Amino acid sequence: MADLTLPTTLATPDWLADLPDAGSLPEVLEQALNSPAHRERWKYTKPGPFVAATQHPMIDPDIGGESQNGVALNQSIDAPLAGFDLDQAPEAIARLCYADHVMTLDVSASTDEPIVINHAGNTRPMLIRVAAGVSLTLLESADASDDAQQSIWIDLAPNARVEHSRNALNDAPSHWQYLNVHLQAGAHYQLNNHVAGCGSRRQDIHIIMDGQGAEATLVSAGKVDGKMALDQQVTLEHRQPRGQSKQTIHNIVANGGKCTFNGRIHIHEGAAGTDAQLSNKNLGMGEHATINTKPELEIYTDDVSCSHGATVGTISQDALFYLTSRGIDRTAAEALLSQGFLRQCIDGPLADQALTALVGRAREES
Repeated sequence: MADLTLPTTLATPDWLADLPDAGSLPEVLEQALNSPAHRERWKYTKPGPFVAATQHPMIDPDIGGESQNGVALNQSIDAPLAGFDLDQAPEAIARLCYADHVMTLDVSASTDEPIVINHAGNTRPMLIRVAAGVSLTLLESADASDDAQQSIWIDLAPNARVEHSRNALNDAPSHWQYLNVHLQAGAHYQLNNHVAGCGSRRQDIHIIMDGQGAEATLVSAGKVDGKMALDQQVTLEHRQPRGQSKQTIHNIVANGGKCTFNGRIHIHEGAAGTDAQLSNKNLGMGEHATINTKPELEIYTDDVSCSHGATVGTISQDALFYLTSRGIDRTAAEALLSQGFLRQCIDGPLADQALTALVGRAREES
């Protein structure tokens, strides 16, 4: 891989000036882009086009529900959210600097209706702050048909709750999503992620458990076929004691599709009592499916309960025999089994649309 460089020199926004190393931000980001750890995260997807696209013109996302009491939407920000990590996401930080403004959503009271975010193109970064004890339902979808990027930071104050449903089912030449979630003490975050492959789709998810007793759940269903591609990179950090996290990711890869999953659980020193679970299951169908999966554990403390696992396989021949022996033809039996595999991870307010796009597609291609 050739060295990566930002497309143009960037200026440091005033609100980022207090970050460590912000005075030399361009140099710091160039170093982060080419660090061994970051280059490893891009091992299966060419990063050059994504880095070059960080300066492409951006539009505001379409936002609904922002007029409710306790919700304030602005086009400026007074200070960065917690959880900014220059090493983890240099491309996302670069987008913040290239954007002419940043969308800021402050939620200070629990809402009756969900906040709805639709990305109809290459959208400006969003920073979402949820106040202590507040509950929020967040619905996010991507509809861009051209090359697009999105980056969102979410900060949950103590005991805040966010139920986040996200569909990335659009067909685009390339699509990159960066999501950073920072949880303080007692906060709860749940993400129902539904995704289909496209020309080249990349999802980076960074969840930081930075308060005692925080809880995070990630459930994802994906379908990649027809020489499409999906690259999912998930980092979940436990920084404080007694946090709980559970990740369940199911992907079907068929007919020349390529899917990569890298899930890393990082338990910091002092995060005793952590309970972290990760399961990634992949089902290969048709011909020439490519599946790369790498779950990782990095643990620096005792007294934790932690497990991770990944499987790559095909439809169970025993289950297939059981169905066909009861009069169901082979094609229909394969469709039923693949649908059941994905349905385990399709849930939440956007599930109906995901079922049509993912399960319906599995039925047609099985």
